[in-house]
This record gives sequence, structure tokens and C-alpha cells, in this order.
Amino acid sequence: MGLYLALGVYWIMGIFKSEHWRGATITCTIFMGGLAVGRMISLIIDGNPSITFSIGMIVEIVFMIWGIINLKKETHDLN
Repeated sequence: MGLYLALGVYWIMGIFKSEHWRGATITCTIFMGGLAVGRMISLIIDGNPSITFSIGMIVEIVFMIWGIINLKKETHDLN
């Protein structure tokens, strides 16, 4: 639980301190992607999930994609 809280604090720091934005976005993207992949594996192994499980997986995929888009925009803006 402490790891999740620490990551959440780091992500919030990334909002307010621009020097932490990229690192916070990368860790959030990886974190959400990992959760989404875990849910997809569970979906394959365990079968049809509850609606809450499905909504959570969709939200995690959206956050992962959003993070990737923001990182690509930032790289594009630097060029």
C-alpha cells in the first residue's frame, strides 16, 4: 500500500512541479498499463467479470493511452 501512496504523491508532484512531469507521466502510464494487462489476463483465465471490473479495465486503458499521447506530444513539442 505504501508503494501506491508514494506513486500517487509523485504523480501529484508532477502536476505542480514541471521538472517531475515527464517522470510522473511515465510511471503513471506504466502503472496503468500494468493494471490493465493484469485485468486482461484475469479476463482470459477467469472468464466474464463483473461490470465494475470491466469499467476499471477500460479506465486503466484510457489513462495508459492518454499518458502515451501526452508523452508523444511533449516529444513533438521539443522538436
